[in-house]
Amino acid sequence: MDRMLLSAVVIWLITLSFFRLGPAVPSAEETVPDRAPAYFTHDSHMGNVEDCKACHHRYENGENVLQEDELDGSDAMRCRTCHNADASLDAKQAFHRQCIQCHRTLEKEGKASAPRTCGQCHPVNMPDDPAPLLIAR
Repeated sequence: MDRMLLSAVVIWLITLSFFRLGPAVPSAEETVPDRAPAYFTHDSHMGNVEDCKACHHRYENGENVLQEDELDGSDAMRCRTCHNADASLDAKQAFHRQCIQCHRTLEKEGKASAPRTCGQCHPVNMPDDPAPLLIAR
């Protein structure tokens, strides 16, 4: 009886996959789009983070050599300038590593609450006014 049931399930799954009626791993063209951009307000971070270089960096030989006067609002200070498709860490990887680690550290230290889950940073519905997403120059 068990063999017959197992055989029926296997045949059913093969039939579904043949006709593409069942769940399948989507191809690159069929993948679900990424989540919405992270809801990020630069001003709130400036009020909670004491040192700009805690987020902004330019490493040489393992040391952050960025000078704060380089943070003039130009594109050179933006994460995606260096964290691009050619970098060892693209922007998505860099944001997740930097932001989530900092937020977890704050939580462990009992400091300001910060989002740590996908939905807390990436809202399902973007706000009507996306202005808070922009970094004021």
